Amino acid sequence: MSKSKWSSYSESFYKEAIKSGYSEYQISSYLDYAQNLFISGVPIIFDQIHLSLLVGYKFDYLLRISASQEKFYNIYQIPKKSSGTRTIAEPLPDLKIVQRWILENILSKIKVSKFAKAYIKGKSIRSNAWFHQQRDIIVRIDINDFFGSINYKKIYNTFSGIGYNKPVSTLLGNLCVLDNKLPQGAPTSPALSNIVFTSIDKRISSFVVGKDIRYTRYADDLTFSGNFKPGMIIKFVKSVLSENGLEINIKKTRVLKKHQRQLITGVVVNEGMHAPREMRRKLRQSVYFIEQYGLSSHLDMTNNDRANHVRHLLGIANFILFIDPNDSQALKSKRILSKYLDD
Repeated sequence: MSKSKWSSYSESFYKEAIKSGYSEYQISSYLDYAQNLFISGVPIIFDQIHLSLLVGYKFDYLLRISASQEKFYNIYQIPKKSSGTRTIAEPLPDLKIVQRWILENILSKIKVSKFAKAYIKGKSIRSNAWFHQQRDIIVRIDINDFFGSINYKKIYNTFSGIGYNKPVSTLLGNLCVLDNKLPQGAPTSPALSNIVFTSIDKRISSFVVGKDIRYTRYADDLTFSGNFKPGMIIKFVKSVLSENGLEINIKKTRVLKKHQRQLITGVVVNEGMHAPREMRRKLRQSVYFIEQYGLSSHLDMTNNDRANHVRHLLGIANFILFIDPNDSQALKSKRILSKYLDD
């Protein structure tokens, strides 16, 4: 914090407060509150009306959102990769603007655990997998209904912990939840999940330190690697999560040994980092058939649209190269496919 900037702010505030008839005691209380927020680098918000002015929407409108959250979301289903569907709650434009303001001005300023590898600029599935290359044992633990298990109380406590008073924390919390939990689809939910999980990351990392066990978390996917007894880790994590109102998804918990394919967030880490073999084989075969029989014949056989299919295959090539930039076959495939896209 710049002392000169705070001094300038407090002097200006004091002068305006005196003009408005505030007492010395009131001014001192307001400045004590403001200084804590100033130190944290987040906006100083004195009350709910002040928040409405900052986000650019009328106070009454924010109260309507807070009281009838379900009216301000578009809720729909999308298929999961495995089976079943996932519920997406996408905020309507006005609420999305408010949530983006909260994300950019408040949540993005809060430091999260170094073990978190998702929803952070510069971090990715590659960053997550990098720590677990060539390890004897890998344990992957998935959290059941991750966003849905993070309730309003935890969100309120997050804003309160930043330093906001009760009225401000209450309104901020209500603007970020739906049906008392984090909605999957709101721009604020990923950052809030990382902030809420920071204390759990700390607890877990404290347990594995000194045991030659590496730990990372990609959203709801916890990964441990090293040479250890898997049961010990699973039991401990299950206990810690339970204390925090979370539970393990047993069906997705995996113990992967060296002789097995060790797949972490879509990346194979047995020997270096690679995209899954079946993905690389699919790309290689598709490009082979295109070269052998021509793109038109390949599209006729696969019943695909020209531009969309080429872009799809280029997307696969780019993903493979994102994981392993030296994959010669993917580089070759990308060169060939790019020519067809330019035609």
